[in-house]
Amino acid sequence: MGLGCSVTAAVPGGDTSVDGGVRIAPIATSGDPESPMTLRWSARAIKRLLTDLRPEILQIEEDPSSPAAATAVAVARKLGIPSVVFSWESLPRNRSFFERRRLARTLREVRGVIGGNRLATNLLAQGARTVPALSLPQTGVTPPPLQEREAHEGLAIGYVGRLVPERGVDLLLRACVQVMGKWTLTIVGTGPEQEVLEELAQRLGLASRIRWFAGLSRAQIGPLWSEIDCLVLPSKATPNWVERHSPVLVDAMARGVAAIVTDTGALPEIVGDAGVIVHDVESMALALQRYLAEPDSCRQAGLACRSRVLARFVDSAIADETLAFWEEVTSQIGPANRQREVFA
Repeated sequence: MGLGCSVTAAVPGGDTSVDGGVRIAPIATSGDPESPMTLRWSARAIKRLLTDLRPEILQIEEDPSSPAAATAVAVARKLGIPSVVFSWESLPRNRSFFERRRLARTLREVRGVIGGNRLATNLLAQGARTVPALSLPQTGVTPPPLQEREAHEGLAIGYVGRLVPERGVDLLLRACVQVMGKWTLTIVGTGPEQEVLEELAQRLGLASRIRWFAGLSRAQIGPLWSEIDCLVLPSKATPNWVERHSPVLVDAMARGVAAIVTDTGALPEIVGDAGVIVHDVESMALALQRYLAEPDSCRQAGLACRSRVLARFVDSAIADETLAFWEEVTSQIGPANRQREVFA
């Protein structure tokens, strides 16, 4: 396939096939496929596959404390194949004794770690301190051509996501009530907080400025982006939940929509210096007021957001950075033979 790599993805069960240039190799498993932490992969089948392919590197995309990850790392080590583990786990969690033991063993054996965001990378690096570490989403996006935005008066604000307490839509409503001038708010999503939020909007005197849409598919949301100047994601930090990634945010940025996010989870590293990172209701209101007062600033921020996506989050950028990381890992082992293996 591209970049001079041959990639094989090992998956539980199924048939051998080719998907987008990636060879799909079925591996025998036992257990419940709906419960990855109990699914056991056949060490013999993994060994046979790796022996036949002799890949330069093995990337494991199962939970690093799972039986699958432990089995794959152990087989690769015996065959002298360096392995890398990927994880989205962004908060510490309670694990069983056996999970902790498998996690420690896996991180002790791998030659590199990749987290879907910096929080995940830091968690992995705590158990694998001496190996290269990378923060990178698992997959990239294909941005659409930049379209002209619909001309309108005032500031068109948007929110897309579940209506649950940790997503902080109440903070957005309280920020909007402080914004002076003509603005509208489009809220796309459903959830248990919808009635509470609608009542709050009524109490704050905002109801006439808000459009409510139920949950829409990505295709249905697409046309709305041309009507929205800035997307606000006001997520809150909680002990048990954090924004690991936001495809909605990346999609909006790719379409030239300016971004305002709270300093929670992976949101700040997604927007970088292209978006506005806020800390509370007051700073959120100030950011919205500035975009309302300076429409050109909002448009330029949207273009900067798109440029960031093109530089970091498109498929080719993800592939290039992944390949560079693989080469960093394998350069510490020996000469490359240009064969890369992905285990998922």
